[in-house]
Amino acid sequence: MSLSLIPRLAVYLLLLAQPNPLATRPTQVRIAYGDDPRHSVRIVWQTQAATATEVVEYGTSESLGQIARGKRASYAYETGVLHEAALTSLEPGTTYHYRVGDFAGGYSRIYSFRTAPDKPEDFTFTAFGDHGVTEAAARNVENVLREKPAFHLLLGDISYANGDQPVWDAYFTQIEPMACRIPVMPTLGNHENERIGPERKRIGYVSYLARFALPGAETHYTFDYGAARFVAFNSDDVENKEQLAWLDKTLATARQDRKVRWLIVYQHHPLFGSTQRRGDNQALIAALQPLYDKYQVDLVLQGHDHVYERQYPLRNSQAVSASLQVYPQGQGTVYVICGGGGKSLYQFTPEKPALCAVREQTYCYLKVHVPQKGALVVEARRLDGSRIERFEIQPTL
Repeated sequence: MSLSLIPRLAVYLLLLAQPNPLATRPTQVRIAYGDDPRHSVRIVWQTQAATATEVVEYGTSESLGQIARGKRASYAYETGVLHEAALTSLEPGTTYHYRVGDFAGGYSRIYSFRTAPDKPEDFTFTAFGDHGVTEAAARNVENVLREKPAFHLLLGDISYANGDQPVWDAYFTQIEPMACRIPVMPTLGNHENERIGPERKRIGYVSYLARFALPGAETHYTFDYGAARFVAFNSDDVENKEQLAWLDKTLATARQDRKVRWLIVYQHHPLFGSTQRRGDNQALIAALQPLYDKYQVDLVLQGHDHVYERQYPLRNSQAVSASLQVYPQGQGTVYVICGGGGKSLYQFTPEKPALCAVREQTYCYLKVHVPQKGALVVEARRLDGSRIERFEIQPTL
């Protein structure tokens, strides 16, 4: 062998030993809060090929300077290599910059997020359910980015993969511009309870649990932001006595906590509705309405019905107000359906039920303003940003 070929051969062998930069490039980056949004977030990303390490470099400027080690997340039907890491001991109300990846395999670009404040302050969050991978769904991602919320709630039926795992990849690619900087806090829907293969083997929530990193039990959890407590309930498993006991205890604890001014539950299936294919869910009403009444839950956000629909404030399935815009806190729970996230739209029954305040067959998203003092304001908006309605819940103090 010619000596002149040795350096070339060494370089070639070195290149072969390095990972393919495309195969190890981080994609589908997304963040969610950890157990305490003031101090922790969890980050998930995916690569085509395995990397030697899972690393998050982060700091309060783009110089970064701190490192968190992660781990591989895996499940039997994965379409790539999932990585997740937790950032803890963060400072409240602080903007952090971060990137994910591996020294040898390469890093993502630098993104940023803000932790929850230590003391109550005004904030806005957004929400919708029944998202999917469609043109309308992509436009709703743009809507959330334009609103710049503190975080976003996904009200179940998220990707509509229905066992076809690459659809999850398409979905997380679609929402990455939002999810890499705005914490996304989902709740489970029936389409996350997946079946797979020609035999339609039931695999349950394994894809969801592997592809998200969430607080608590992950199938159901709670978190605080400012003076509000948010409770994610898995309505797809409403007969689970352990979860119902958890919900009862969680709501009771919230109402005993003087720091909690607003109590908001979000779940997939609605208690009350007027679409032709569904209507009211008597099983959910029997199981959940007594708890929501007992603990005076302020707001219940739901999906499942692919429309916008809101009930008057209710107690024991009775409207306690005829107003369309202003409600005193504590008199009744307001139930809102925003299932027009982007997948498709349903038809309503010809007649609007007496309990229904507003309904519209439209793609939609919610923008909710939670103040340090004063009224909680809910705005429902169409895909083009125009307003469907606006209502307030006025505090009693």
